Amino acid sequence: MKWKNAVKVGLKAVAFLVIFVALFLAVSRLLRTKWVTQNQEEYIYSNLYDLNEDSLDVLILGNSQAVYGFSPVEMYDYAGISAYTLGGSSAALMSNYYWMLETCKTQNPSLVILDVSSLLEPFREHYERERIDMMRFSQNKIDNILAMDGLAEDSLLSYFIPMLKYHTRWSELEGSDFGYGVNSDLTYRGQDLEDYCRKGLTYSKLIIDNDDPEEDLREMYDYQLEYFDNIYTYCQENDMELLLVKTPKYSWTGSDSAQVQALADSYGLTYIDFNWEEMLNVIGYDIETDMKDVDHLNVKGAEKLSDWLCDYLGENYDLPDRREDEDYDLQINRELYETECTDAYLCSTTDPTEWLALLKQHSDCDIFLSLYGDATGLVSEEMAALLADLGLETDLTAMSDGECLVAWLTNDGTSVEEKTADGYVRIHGEMENGVAYDIASRNRGEGEQMARLSIGGEDQSVNTSGLNITVYDSEQDLVIETVCIDLETGEMTCVTRADS
Repeated sequence: MKWKNAVKVGLKAVAFLVIFVALFLAVSRLLRTKWVTQNQEEYIYSNLYDLNEDSLDVLILGNSQAVYGFSPVEMYDYAGISAYTLGGSSAALMSNYYWMLETCKTQNPSLVILDVSSLLEPFREHYERERIDMMRFSQNKIDNILAMDGLAEDSLLSYFIPMLKYHTRWSELEGSDFGYGVNSDLTYRGQDLEDYCRKGLTYSKLIIDNDDPEEDLREMYDYQLEYFDNIYTYCQENDMELLLVKTPKYSWTGSDSAQVQALADSYGLTYIDFNWEEMLNVIGYDIETDMKDVDHLNVKGAEKLSDWLCDYLGENYDLPDRREDEDYDLQINRELYETECTDAYLCSTTDPTEWLALLKQHSDCDIFLSLYGDATGLVSEEMAALLADLGLETDLTAMSDGECLVAWLTNDGTSVEEKTADGYVRIHGEMENGVAYDIASRNRGEGEQMARLSIGGEDQSVNTSGLNITVYDSEQDLVIETVCIDLETGEMTCVTRADS
């Protein structure tokens, strides 16, 4: 009987230990910081583990320039290339190296594309911790942690036991900590679709053609070079080719490019720098539409770069066309991808007719419209037809002097419209999702001319002369964009989320 009691005690101890470890890991996972904004890094790295085995031919490594600069879905749609981007804010080549090893446990890419920004950027422990925390426990994770010795200020033990770092975070927990996996389809094979559009950048500052390669010299960091060599060596030993690329970046200089070119030459590698004017011209780059901010492309820019890159890869590398395999699964939410692309295109055009035509693709959005000023004889037949296609019943070509107009074109195809010659009109109420809206227009009478719109109590107005339009996604409770089309000049003022 004693041995039976001993077995029971042993089984209880094992069960307790298993439950304790499971709870400890679950709580540790809950408490650690999540990175589900900006580059959506939590999803970029975690989704890698969901890829079907041996379904990846091109691995793209780098930092945030890579996340925004390449479009793996476009590469598939354009040329059937199966690519995935692993990158994040200020990612060092150390994490690039260990995540490459992690990838190659289940994938067998024949080509690695490396955005070279990190070679000239300092080590930042906060960002490296992100990538270590997101890696599953493995020999690669252990080696990555041990490689932090001498660089990390936090104790290495806290990397093995994150609870030591994050145990005080319990009072800061938010919904994203509990359900960050719910929106894991918001990245697309490592790309974070960016619909911001940075206006007013100077083209001559972006290009490096006129830079002196001896000026603004930034030395490459030894620890970055060490892991560059590790990446190169691993590729050589595993029959993977390595291609170096630099996406358009405002802070990139001629001396940066010259140093990378010398490094590439010393290793016998190809280096493609898109900061030369010739390369920007080749991809059809437009500084007015293609940048998220000074150092990152938006989705339009990424698609242009990716299309050119596909042509280049087709001529220089032996990559399969995965579109020929009817069973191949890209493993993305295609419907959401198309919607996000439409958002991005909408936010990066300043041509009114093109914008209205793109808006037609947004059948799932609510459109609010308010007229500021006189529209008599200023609305073209083409513009009126596009607005009619969107559901506007009022004929803008028939508007008379001083008439006011407000309209809500709902996402179910109906419209609520008010027009008056009395100088002031307003409609307000709640949408189906319970969010309040309030639209008003004044063209004469008491008070100044205006076109006002608020959604959920927040003012969304451009409030300048012309046709003021706001696009609202009720499912996400998100204003996609607000514009004002100047009917006299045909110019369009845009307020995107990047400007807000």
